[in-house]
Amino acid sequence: MQGMARDSAQIIACPPALVESALAVVLSELAPTERQALALTAPGESLVVALRDGALVDAAWGQPQPGSTAVLWPPQQLETSGPVVVQRLIAAAARALDAFGIRMTQALLPSPAAPIIPALEAAGFAHLVDLEYLSWEAAPVLPPTTLQFEPFQESQAERLAPLVEATYAETMDCPAMNGMRPMCDVLAGYRGTGRYRPENWQFARAGDEDVGVLLLAEHAAAKYWELMYMGLVPSVRGRSWGGEIVRQAQRMALDAGAQRLLLAVDAANAPALAMYRQAGFAPWDRRTVYVRFSAKASDLRSLENLPRA
Repeated sequence: MQGMARDSAQIIACPPALVESALAVVLSELAPTERQALALTAPGESLVVALRDGALVDAAWGQPQPGSTAVLWPPQQLETSGPVVVQRLIAAAARALDAFGIRMTQALLPSPAAPIIPALEAAGFAHLVDLEYLSWEAAPVLPPTTLQFEPFQESQAERLAPLVEATYAETMDCPAMNGMRPMCDVLAGYRGTGRYRPENWQFARAGDEDVGVLLLAEHAAAKYWELMYMGLVPSVRGRSWGGEIVRQAQRMALDAGAQRLLLAVDAANAPALAMYRQAGFAPWDRRTVYVRFSAKASDLRSLENLPRA
């Protein structure tokens, strides 16, 4: 009977009166300042809650991001709510994101053995990658580069997109993602990260040829920059030019007064990890990423099917 009671919760779109409490649950792993900043985002109907006798038991939030993506903040009260309720919450948030046209939702977990994983898999999520987060503390002496770097301009979108696409070929960094998202969504996601400035996106050139790309984002309030993406076309790999692109990123962050440069890399990408270590980066965190791609449009359920209080 106790198990049945734990399974019998009402799953609804979060009522306005419970938004603050629900966000406090799903964002409980964040520092208070980070939580407050995210709480200012209108959560919309992808914030769903489980109620028993009108009381909040647990919550899940699918937070939309640029580029038709979203981050799932999964339920946190696993022992209290029970596995069935947790799974129902995740499924409800996923359906809401489908209805919004979100193509890809990712959940970042603290370990590959996180207890939420069975519920994620039951809702259509699959393991994508284990990420190593690396940090470089600004140092004033950097060796020169032989590559040339040209800042991106908004009028050069037709030059940038195919170049980024070309650098994905034969990549060892999260290869399962290749071809899974249109390039317009990929670039929109990068553009929506931190503070976007066109001059912080750069073409890497050898002579008169584009051979790679560097995409950086500013996070001025936290005094760090983020190396979102760098890559070389396959024909020029093996020349240590990846390290030169990294040095350019470090130099730009240093010149801007950033205290740190952060990045995430596929933990299975040994050559990239070695390159970043040689450039002075050190590990500071690790996450396991589960991802779900949206249902077909014909299978989407209207939000009207999700009851409200």
